[in-house]
Amino acid sequence: MSQALYQRIAASLRQRILSGGHAVGDVMPSENELAGAYRTSRVTVRKAFHILESEGLVVAKQGKGYIVQPPRSTVYTMIFDEEAGSGRFRCLEVSILPAEPEVAQALGLRAEQLVIAIRRVLEREGAPVAYDEKYIPYERGRPIVERELNFSEFTDLLSDRFASVSLRTELRILTSSPPERARSALGCGGEKLITLEKLIFSPEGERLGFGLEYLTPRYGPLLAASGPAPEK
Repeated sequence: MSQALYQRIAASLRQRILSGGHAVGDVMPSENELAGAYRTSRVTVRKAFHILESEGLVVAKQGKGYIVQPPRSTVYTMIFDEEAGSGRFRCLEVSILPAEPEVAQALGLRAEQLVIAIRRVLEREGAPVAYDEKYIPYERGRPIVERELNFSEFTDLLSDRFASVSLRTELRILTSSPPERARSALGCGGEKLITLEKLIFSPEGERLGFGLEYLTPRYGPLLAASGPAPEK
């Protein structure tokens, strides 16, 4: 699949920074300059800069523009493919139901306010290795629940309202005992598993989605690396 223009602009600017073409402390070309050079809009260029900001390469300074940041060698990027590069997700349930207390608290909802729940299990060679749950607040008439079977990643679920590059994810890693429905899907007991908690935010800080993933020892190692986030 060909990259969008803002992704190509981000890749070009990233390469200039990493090759030393723009040194730490340099002011990057302005949005107007780049929009003219690429024959596009400032909005497209701004989306490219947002990618570089998320990677820690630049920071926006009011009145100056985007400034190249020093490398953050002690800050790590988790390399975690939610779409399962190895194995396949099998959908167990897509439904509208009252939010459980943990979900309501995470999303800032009233007790038992309705949410759309998507529950899946990741299988490799026929064996379950992870269990995944996603929750988004239910709005009557949107989205249509049946289509969530095909669009079960947060970026897809929210694509009618937000550009994927504008969404922010907070990921927390802990150990916890999964609920009975997860234990049943994974065929495990009450032992604690590595748990990934994900909160999805809009550009304005609105809580849009909450996810839980329970990883068995069969899932394998997780990987984190310092420096810019690697390209897929």
